[in-house]
Amino acid sequence: MNATSQPDPQPRHSIAVVSRRTGLSQLVLRAWERRYGVVEPGRTDSGRRRYSDLDVERLTMLGRLTAADHRIGDIANLSLADLRQLVAELPAPALTAPAPPPLAADAAALLAQAMRAVAALDASALESVLARASIVLGRAALRQELIQPLLEGIGEQWRDGALRIAHEHMASSIVQAFLAAGNAMRIAGPGAPVLIVAAPARNRHELGALLAASLGLDLGWDVLFLGVDLPAEEIAAAAHQRRARAVFLSLIYPPADPAVATQIEQVRRLLEPDVRLLAGGAAATSYASALASAGATVTATPAEFGAALAAIQS
Repeated sequence: MNATSQPDPQPRHSIAVVSRRTGLSQLVLRAWERRYGVVEPGRTDSGRRRYSDLDVERLTMLGRLTAADHRIGDIANLSLADLRQLVAELPAPALTAPAPPPLAADAAALLAQAMRAVAALDASALESVLARASIVLGRAALRQELIQPLLEGIGEQWRDGALRIAHEHMASSIVQAFLAAGNAMRIAGPGAPVLIVAAPARNRHELGALLAASLGLDLGWDVLFLGVDLPAEEIAAAAHQRRARAVFLSLIYPPADPAVATQIEQVRRLLEPDVRLLAGGAAATSYASALASAGATVTATPAEFGAALAAIQS
């Protein structure tokens, strides 16, 4: 598209074309779309993505800006005009650089390697990728740019029929073990506030709770991870014994289960009045009524979780 032509608003570019034009991998494109809503591509009758010229321009600018150390979460929802202004302000070397900085390039490459390992059911290769990522990436980037997009990508490919349940189970078990080992090596500082992290009764998905525990540790909390499928009275007893400042409930599956809603309300009744209740996970919105009744703070993103913990500390 030259400087005098108007962008075509029709969604006509495949994801492969967009990947070549923007320099962003297809995994990154899908992850940004799911997690940040950076664009809303059209769909063919068979469900394949189609992008417009404006989508391509937007993604190209987001690629340039993240290559210049802007965080995607900070710029994902800016208008085209604001993105153009930020790009115009970049120093010339950043504008003309042919590749993203090492961190962004490494995260994308590691994500692609991890997906290949999952597709091949190669547990050793996936463990190796995670080990390298723990060295190359910081803890926040490891969670946000590798582990979360990896899990989302596995889920999407399973829904599309490209992966089987066996692939998801293999990957989940390895990522869980990796996160648990990393969390176990963290030691809270003296006087750190205590955060209880657990999945209540009937919730058996551990990854969301492990990710929350990892972030809590990064933010300086003394995290007690209790695992999954834990009755309300056990969660409250642990909070009482450790004099916890907050309890986080991970709600992944099942959604809208009356028994789980009762557990949420029971946790609140059994906790001391000054202990804050937090919740998050894919199923959290289905328990909106119970969580509101319990006075819980629902955190949908790592940033919201961090803000909630900071508010409790202050």
